[in-house]
Formats: sequence, structure tokens, C-alpha cells
Amino acid sequence: MILPKRTLPSHHSHLSSRMDHQIESLPFYIKEAGYLNDRKFMRGNRNNYSDYLFLYSLTSMSFTKNKERNAVNPHDVVVSACNTPLTFVQPRSHIQDFIYVTIGGTHAQLFYNFIRKNNCIYHANQLSSILDHFLALLAIDYDNRPLLAQMEAGSLIHQLLLDLYKLSLNILEAKSMTPVQDTAVNTAIKFIHENYAGNLDIDTICGSVSFSKYYFCKLFKEHMGMTVHQYVTEYRINKSKELLSYSKLSIAAIAGSVGFKNALTYTRCFEKLQHMTPSQYREYY
Repeated sequence: MILPKRTLPSHHSHLSSRMDHQIESLPFYIKEAGYLNDRKFMRGNRNNYSDYLFLYSLTSMSFTKNKERNAVNPHDVVVSACNTPLTFVQPRSHIQDFIYVTIGGTHAQLFYNFIRKNNCIYHANQLSSILDHFLALLAIDYDNRPLLAQMEAGSLIHQLLLDLYKLSLNILEAKSMTPVQDTAVNTAIKFIHENYAGNLDIDTICGSVSFSKYYFCKLFKEHMGMTVHQYVTEYRINKSKELLSYSKLSIAAIAGSVGFKNALTYTRCFEKLQHMTPSQYREYY
């Protein structure tokens, strides 16, 4: 399946929606939305019990709530009630973008309770549709026909919550795995990390844990939220990003050093995951 290439907004922005009794009676609505790169971003106070923050990070930052600090990685989603101050901080040396929406609505608390987790952070798969939902919410014109706009937003919010709920179910299923299953997946991940630069196919990976191909592929996807092939590809791309940033190797040399058969396949995979070419990434970073 070929995924559509995502286009991030061309400029940073912040909007606050106009509220009225009709909008506030909807199951879900957007109160605020933004595409920002602020070094420090704060939301929430003790009076906003009915508001919920959803933040999609395209960078690395720290997230603090109730004096507990957690690391946020690229493509993590932070979901939290705004009943206490929430603080996000980026390192001065590497400030990048993030998207956020603050939602309310008659069903907001109920659905938030379905998906809530202790540290508020979800590790999203780059290939999932979660980022698309954030971008679609950001693209709505909330000033033109506000009620219609908010009804459209409500549909997208429902889909976003559904995807996050599915992600939380995957986490619960992974926690219910037996020690043998858990050990097998971790052993396979270690094997991938040690052999990513070579000819690493699914049969070889399954053989490393002595499980059948069909059973282990199903087990791996339940545990990691992605297929074995997707995990290998993402790991190779992430390793290549280090070489693009810190070495002078050619694109073809980098492709070979991280396990891709040729530069064309590497470039296509890189662009699919990062939405830019390896050369553009090297120039940007």
C-alpha cells in the first residue's frame, strides 16, 4: 500500500475557536489548535477540567505534569486533561515542530477515560493515520460556518480517539503476553539491531527465535504495533539519519551500510517515512 505523502503546514500558526451554546452541545469540538516550534509550551490550569490536550510531537522534548517529567520522542502523542499545568520544553540546540489541539464536548471526558494512561504518552507508528488526523484538524477553517466546521472536527476527533483506543488495546495485549512470548520478541529485536546492516529477511529473524513465520509475525505485530518488515525498515532509516547528519558518506554508501540493496529503494523508503529525501534531510539537519 502506497501512503499519501503528508504535507506539513507552510508556516506556524495558532487559533482559538469561537464558542456558543450550539457548539458546546456537540459531542466533541476544538477550542484551540496550533502548529508551533516554541521552545517552551504550557497549557492547562486547575479550572479547565473539561478541556483535553492532544499533542503530536515531531521532535524530542520533555513533558512535565504533577512534577513528573517524561521524555517525548518524535511521533509520540501526549494526551492529558488540562486540570493541572502541563509543560513541554525543547532543548535550545534543536527546536523543531509540534501540533496540538485542545478539545471539549459532552463526550470528551468519557472517551478520554477510555484511552487515558498513567504517563499520558503514546508511541505512534509513523505509518498510522494519527498524524493525518492532526493535520486535518489543523486545516479546518473554524471561522467560516463555525458549527459546520466543528461538526467536521468532531468526526475527526472521534476517529483520532478510536485510533488511540486501538493503540491502548495493543499495549494491554502486549502486557498480557507470556514470558516466553515477550522474551521471543525482545530477542528478535536484539537480533535486528545487531544484524540490520546485512541481508535480514523475515525467515532469518523468525529462525533466530525458533518460531514459525506466521505465528511470530502475528505475535510481533501485537506486541510492537507494526509488522516485522516495518520495524526493520524504520530501524534502518533511523540509523541512516545518524550517518546523514554526522558523516560525509554518499547516499548510496549510506544505503548499503544500513542494509538496503540500492540507493533507489533506500530513498523511496526514507521519503515515505520522513516526507523528505535523504539529501534534503542532510541539508536540513
